[in-house]
Amino acid sequence: MYTLPGEYYHSEEIYGRELEQIFYQRWQLACREEQVAEPGDFLTVPVGDESIIVTRTRNRDIRAHFNVCRHRGTQICAEDEGHFTNDVIQCPYHAWQYDLDGALKGAPLMRDVPGFDKKDYSLHAAHVHLWGGFVFINLADSPAPFEEEMGALIGRFGDWRLPELRIAHHLPYRLKCNWKLIIQNYQECYHCPGVHPLLSDWTPFQNAVHDCLEGAVIGGFMTLTKKRGSMTMDGEAAAPPVCNVSGDDLQRVHYYSVFPNLLLTPHPDYVLYHLIRPVSVDEITSDCYFLLHPNILNDADRMQRFQSAVEFWDMTNKQDWAVCEQMQLGTRSRRFKRGRYAPQEDILYALDREVLKALGELD
Repeated sequence: MYTLPGEYYHSEEIYGRELEQIFYQRWQLACREEQVAEPGDFLTVPVGDESIIVTRTRNRDIRAHFNVCRHRGTQICAEDEGHFTNDVIQCPYHAWQYDLDGALKGAPLMRDVPGFDKKDYSLHAAHVHLWGGFVFINLADSPAPFEEEMGALIGRFGDWRLPELRIAHHLPYRLKCNWKLIIQNYQECYHCPGVHPLLSDWTPFQNAVHDCLEGAVIGGFMTLTKKRGSMTMDGEAAAPPVCNVSGDDLQRVHYYSVFPNLLLTPHPDYVLYHLIRPVSVDEITSDCYFLLHPNILNDADRMQRFQSAVEFWDMTNKQDWAVCEQMQLGTRSRRFKRGRYAPQEDILYALDREVLKALGELD
């Protein structure tokens, strides 16, 4: 099994095709539902050269709109997040106004324009699907059904009762590497003994089990060495088991990449996830979030203990980021063409094939 050629991490042409055929066509994570908790709350979500407004309506539905006024194309929202006053989305240039569903409600001095009908000038919509408390969006005109593309997620992790969990902590990062390198790094532990000695103590890399090896959802689990332990600085649990987690899952950490931009890691005692967003061919943002049940969030003593998990993953993330940035530099060399995967990296070959399939380079 051979790696992708180096150009797949550096070519502007390939990166442009990835934006067009993956990020503008596939389902991807936008945010958590709680981040737009009340009617009028909004987030702006960057997707390549696009900007998407995710907001909650008066009916408490979640909608996604292209951040583009239908008058002359002005970007409506410059802020990363906020609240629409009086539930009105207003363009800052000529004050065209839209409701939270995206319908045009006010267009100054346009009433007498021949043939102008406000019904024809709603904000362009992006598609929305909710799963596990996560908000997924799709920018395509006619996307594949979420259940078809992300079928392996359906019914998985029910014991964690993901919609009930809330964000407990956020670690933002900005890295100088291609987006695919982060996803590849996440899905293999061949590097763990040298890069993550503490992680290897708590979950030896030889015990990784992969139960999803193709499609948009790829991953498996690793077994914890400590009974009722977790991924913390001392290997002890950071909190009680999440909701209904029991049995074998009390000894497992699950690692799933949800192509193209979600890394989902349910632990026995908390849930970790990374939201990956390409900024350019060689730069990304990686936002690392921790989810806990609200009962834990309201317990000061338990939250103090939980900091051991935050410290562990901040250390581990930074170890990963350093080698990914070094790989970005190394694959630029004219001497690097493509490499050979080790047996422990079979899942990376599956990820590469998912990329090539999306680019139309595999049947």
